[in-house]
Amino acid sequence: HTITVNEGVSLTIKDSVGTGTVDNVTHGCGALVNNGTVILSGGTFERSAEKGIYSPYGNGGNSWYTIANYGTMEINTGVTVKNAGGYSSMIRNGGDVTADCNLTIKGGNFTGGVNTVKNDSFGVLTINGGNFSNTAQYVIMNWNKAEITAGTFQTLDTASAVLFTSAYGGDANTIGKLSISGGE
Repeated sequence: HTITVNEGVSLTIKDSVGTGTVDNVTHGCGALVNNGTVILSGGTFERSAEKGIYSPYGNGGNSWYTIANYGTMEINTGVTVKNAGGYSSMIRNGGDVTADCNLTIKGGNFTGGVNTVKNDSFGVLTINGGNFSNTAQYVIMNWNKAEITAGTFQTLDTASAVLFTSAYGGDANTIGKLSISGGE
């Protein structure tokens, strides 16, 4: 991974000039993996060598999440996250953990991945703004708890849907709860 934030560690990233880029070009690695607390207030995060494809579905030898959050993360206006692939989700919140992972998106631009934002098991997602788009599967894929109050969500004809939400069996950490009170 390009940047890894360990449990108990806090990191704030600002980019007042607007030219900072965090890129990862290695298979199975992300630009940012958080196990602690992260606040993003600027910069571009991407996987510029992403080779994963949606059809036929495969990693192409180089795919992974651009950002994986297993702690607490806030993303603000001025942040851009990109993933040109169709195999891995662009942002993953939760998943391989045993406690809630909290991701709050207040603004920014988010483009790509098989799912632009995947809110996995133990994921608690709040979207209060931002521009989201996808060309593969879903813009927002929710398996646990998600709340959307604002933002713009767009998919091209080649994508399946803007939103997908579902519970997974009787698992208390994948309840498929979705609340929408705003957004376009």
